[in-house]
Order: sequence, then structure tokens, then C-alpha cells
Amino acid sequence: MNRDMFNEKKKLSKMTGSEDEVWAEDVSFSVLERQIKENRKATEHALRPLDEKKNEKIKNEAVKEKIKSHKNAANNSKNDAKEEIEIQKDVKSGRKKFLIFLGIWSFALITIITLGLVRFYFYLQDYEKVYNESLPYHVMDDFMTVFDNDDIDSLYDSITEKPEITDFESDENAKNYILKMLEGKDISYSETAESTDKNPVYYVMADEYIVGKASMTMSDEKRAHDLPIYTIDNFEMYFEPEWSVSVQSYDKCKVYVNDVEVSEDYLEREVVPKEKHFEEFTELPKTKYYKVTNLFEQPSVKVINSFGQEITPEINNTTGIYETPFSVPKETEDEMIEFAKEAVNTYAKVVCRESADKELDSIFTKGNPIVKEIKSNSGNLKYFPNHKTKDIEDKVIEFTPFSDDAFYCEIEHTQHMLIYGVRPKDVVTDAKFYYYKEDGKWKVCAVVF
Repeated sequence: MNRDMFNEKKKLSKMTGSEDEVWAEDVSFSVLERQIKENRKATEHALRPLDEKKNEKIKNEAVKEKIKSHKNAANNSKNDAKEEIEIQKDVKSGRKKFLIFLGIWSFALITIITLGLVRFYFYLQDYEKVYNESLPYHVMDDFMTVFDNDDIDSLYDSITEKPEITDFESDENAKNYILKMLEGKDISYSETAESTDKNPVYYVMADEYIVGKASMTMSDEKRAHDLPIYTIDNFEMYFEPEWSVSVQSYDKCKVYVNDVEVSEDYLEREVVPKEKHFEEFTELPKTKYYKVTNLFEQPSVKVINSFGQEITPEINNTTGIYETPFSVPKETEDEMIEFAKEAVNTYAKVVCRESADKELDSIFTKGNPIVKEIKSNSGNLKYFPNHKTKDIEDKVIEFTPFSDDAFYCEIEHTQHMLIYGVRPKDVVTDAKFYYYKEDGKWKVCAVVF
């Protein structure tokens, strides 16, 4: 007997008798099992009506609950459907509103971005334009128009420090110098090594030669976008005046360069003439040398002598000096030469004994030792005039005036003479005479044999 059966038996023993009596009964296993089953059936049968009612009730309640649940479910479904519809409507409405909002927002964003890009594009264009205009080489491009147009007046006015002009020239000479310097040249500019962003510096070139330099500074004022403004504050033009003139003249003469009188400030040196034949009689004019430099163009030179005559000096190709010959008025020159001829003829006649020795006193200065020497030697002369032939005409070999009261003149005077023991011959007077104006009259002061 297993434990379950024992337990069942134990339960039955409580219903029929004592525990000992039950255990004492000799009941077989099959009988006992049948009894248990019968008891169960009896119990189930007794309890069935109650369970059926209860179950019916429970079943009815369950049906009601189910109907109610179905109704609730139906109501809930209906409500859920309505709610779902409402939700769908709300979703659709919200989606529509969102799409409208998204479209409006997208359009607005695209519009803003487009406007921003357009504005940025124009900003870049304006910035590029202003930036290019701010570059210093544009300033040079504008400045170079004064060269392109050959506007010499504007170009000259743009030079910060004008060249030094001598008393003998004007700005026009400097302008002509610039025009000649640039004539036929390719004008350009190039940045120098000393150039910086703050202070750009450019050379101005005429072909390969540097003729000027432009220096810029950054102005305190600014362009748009805070970009700098450059201005040329200094333009230097390179000048090398290549002309100079040296003029030799004399005391009491006036020297003119480009029709401007040269003052003593330009006197380079003066020389006292060493002509000994006039030392005892008169002081000769000093020889003066003037020099004018830093001229832009070849100058014109003239001299006004002490007689008011205009003289054009001639340049000495060896020394490069404009030399002024001493000159006198034509009438004075004729007067001097006429007396020289007269003096030589008188001297020649005395020497050949055609005239007396005393004739010498009329042509020589007072107390001149030459007269005494000639008179003392006149007895030794062996010349005699031969009047069978005509005298040859006097010929001026050299004439040099030293001042208005002193000159030198060499005259070739030829005579046909007889000489002791020699046949007649032509004799040329080879003496050189120096003349001085004594007491207002011309006289011979010296003779060089």
C-alpha cells in the first residue's frame, strides 16, 4: 500500500470507527480502492448541483463580463478608432503644418543664404576692386601718365626738390634737359630693394638708365575695408648738368653767358701780363679767366670790351677755353696801324741816311735809350737809298692791341738800297716795334731787333 492509499484509508477510518478498528479490518487493496472511487462519486454527485449552480452563475457572470468586455472593447475600439482618427487627423494636420513650416523655413533659409551669398559676392567684388586700387603700383601707373603725355610742366612740378639753377639759366633749361634725357626712351618703373609695404619706393627708368625715384607713404586715412591709401610724398629726378664754360678776357671787359653778365664771383684766376716792353710806360690789362659750371644746355658766350664792342670768343680745342682776343674799335685800330707804318718808314729812312737822326725824336718816347743808341751808331751804317726803284708797299704781319694806349705791330717794310761793295738789293726792315700813347700821342717805346 502506498502512502496515498494509506492516507485515504486513514480518512475513512475516522468516518466509520476508531483507527484501530479500521486498521484491524482485513480489507484487500481492490476493495479499498473501489470504496474510495465510490466515495468520490458520491461526493461528486452530492456536490454537483451546487457546483453547477455555481458554475452557471460563474458562467453567466463570465458571459456578462464577456459581453460587457465586448461592449467595452467595442466602445473602446470605437473610441480608439475615433481617437485614432483624431490622432490621424492631428498627425496629418501636424504633418501638413510641419511641411508648410518646413517649406516656409526652407524658402526663408534659402532666401537668406542666397541673399547672403549675393551680398558676399558683391562684397568680394568690391573688396577685390578696392584692394587692387589700394596697391601702390596703381599709384605709379597714375603717376606715369605725366611721362606718357610728355607733359613736361606737370612732370617738373611733381619734382619735390627742384634742381639747382645757376644765374645763367632758368627752369626752362632744366625742362629742356629732361626732355632730351627722356626723348626716344622707353619709360618704365621698378620696385627698389629698399621698398616696404609701409613705404613703397620705385625707380623710374628711361631704357636701362635710372632717371628718378618715387617714394610713397601710407596715409592716415583708409579706404573701404580698412585698406591703405598710398601717396607719393617725394619724387626725386636725377640731374647731371653736363655743360660748363671757361672764358678768358681782360680788365674792363664784360663777359656774358646766355646774355647774363658774369660777376667776379665766377672769376677763377687772373694773370698779370709779363710784357716787359711796357713795364716802364703803362700797366697792361690783366687777363682774367671766368668759369661757369652746372649748366643744363650749351651756353652762348660773348664779351663786351672796354670800347663797348661785342666780341664772340673762339673756343680753344686744346684747352677748352673760350679765348677773347684783345680788340679795339676799327678807327682806333686804323689809327694805330697808320702810326706804325709812319714810324717804321721814318726809322728806315734814318737808317739808310735818307733822313736825319733827329727825325727819330718825333716817333720815340722822350729819353728813350734806343734813340741814343741809333744816333751813336749811325756813322757805321753802310746803307744808302736807291731812288731809282720804287719802294715796295708796307705789309702788316702782326697786330696786337694790349690796351687803348698800348699795342704791338710788326710791319714788313722793304727798301731798295745800295751797300758798299755790293750791288743794289731789297732790304726788309725786320725790327719789331711796341707802341705807347704818351701825352695823347703815339710813340715807339721799344724795338726788338
